[in-house]
Amino acid sequence: MLGMITEIVEVLAKITEMINKNHSKDEVAELIIKDSRYNKNIVAAAYSWIHEKTKHNNTTDNNKSENRSTSFRTLSDEEVSQIGLNNYDYLLHFYNIGLLTNNDFEEIIEQLKLFPDETITPEQINLLILALFLDLDKLTLPGSRQILYSSDTIN
Repeated sequence: MLGMITEIVEVLAKITEMINKNHSKDEVAELIIKDSRYNKNIVAAAYSWIHEKTKHNNTTDNNKSENRSTSFRTLSDEEVSQIGLNNYDYLLHFYNIGLLTNNDFEEIIEQLKLFPDETITPEQINLLILALFLDLDKLTLPGSRQILYSSDTIN
């Protein structure tokens, strides 16, 4: 399972990087699909997630432009040692290619601070990145009050 998550994040990163290098969407799709390392279904899903996240970010940016921070916060030495230098570099790579926004980066850092020291792996970071793309924090869990209130009858 973690291997698949890593592959999905690799595809997300590759697509984002190519789009940011001004390749057309058709070129990106053609080049990624030709690369035999990636499953075509994962490429299609990643492509649609990037599109949805970009659309969501643009909508959110238009609605909250005055509250959005455009500056990048550099982590303190203590924070870097807590998450690990290699993990920090790993996250910075995704930020630099445009896969993560400032807010995404901050959210992942805050999540990583909750992990026990020196137990953070790139696979866990990949899972957090994927959660951002899937908006897992916004899903309603089965049995939640929101679902119960939405129905008129209860058995």
